[in-house]
Amino acid sequence: MGYWYLYPTNTPVRDNEGNQFFDLGPIFQSKDLITWKWVGSVFRDYPEAINWGSPGAGVWAPSVIKVNNTYNYYYSLSTWGDDNPGIGVATSSTPYGPWTHHGRVLDSVSSGVKNSIDPQAIYDGNELYLLWGSFFGIAAIRLTDDGVEPFYGADYKNNIHWLIEDNTTGSMNININYEGSYVFKYNGQYYYTGSQGSCCSGSSSTYRVKVGVSNSLFGPYKASSGEELSQEPYGDLVIGPSDDVAGTGHHTIIQDFASQYWIIYHGFDVNGLNPNERILFIDPLKFDEDTGMPYVENYVASYKTNKLGPVFLK
Repeated sequence: MGYWYLYPTNTPVRDNEGNQFFDLGPIFQSKDLITWKWVGSVFRDYPEAINWGSPGAGVWAPSVIKVNNTYNYYYSLSTWGDDNPGIGVATSSTPYGPWTHHGRVLDSVSSGVKNSIDPQAIYDGNELYLLWGSFFGIAAIRLTDDGVEPFYGADYKNNIHWLIEDNTTGSMNININYEGSYVFKYNGQYYYTGSQGSCCSGSSSTYRVKVGVSNSLFGPYKASSGEELSQEPYGDLVIGPSDDVAGTGHHTIIQDFASQYWIIYHGFDVNGLNPNERILFIDPLKFDEDTGMPYVENYVASYKTNKLGPVFLK
């Protein structure tokens, strides 16, 4: 039977001997998406691997993709308010390591993209691209075939595609721009999904996922009403907070063996024992019959209900 793997932002964990430590790159494994076991770390044996970033930087929001026979782990390296955050990459022949560290792929200074965090690697045909950005527009570059550096080398700044233009005026506006991007393809079209609002204010978090559609990976992505995502209404709602679950966002979208799409995301259980700690949620995606846009039923997280999960092969 196969396994699911989870790669969260850095967090305290317990290893298999019960030792608790702060893991910059934890890896969890599950057979059922409910019970998770820590099975390794991307950085535990390689503390020097993040020396290219700002002092005290944490590892945030990894994205993993299989490139040929190798698993590529892209990660954000940043502190709060970092002037030059960036994205690095490590590779392994297995989902759980050991890892070879290749260091920085890009950063804000070399790319010109403010707040260069939140990567997603994606294939478009046979070409591999990296999408990134947080609340100052969403950018993309082509990567080399092995995915460890920009295809255009040091000149990549002049070959950036903007999926969503920066619609701020120099100050971050979390309610009209996006982070935590995830693009997927459905029925020949590209769907950009990203998070708006506050991610990390506990039960007061306003995080929500919105969506736009395009005929190209590079956009322009538009709401069902026709406006580009940098313009009001800033996309169609996929899922938002409710009285039970706050901060619904920063997600991954998968397709199971029955061709059903699912959104996996974090949120805060407002009524739970630890309402200010993020936990993992999963819901099936539906597609609106009129607009074609994906959404979660009732636009809110399923809460304390038993539902069938993704179909997988044993």
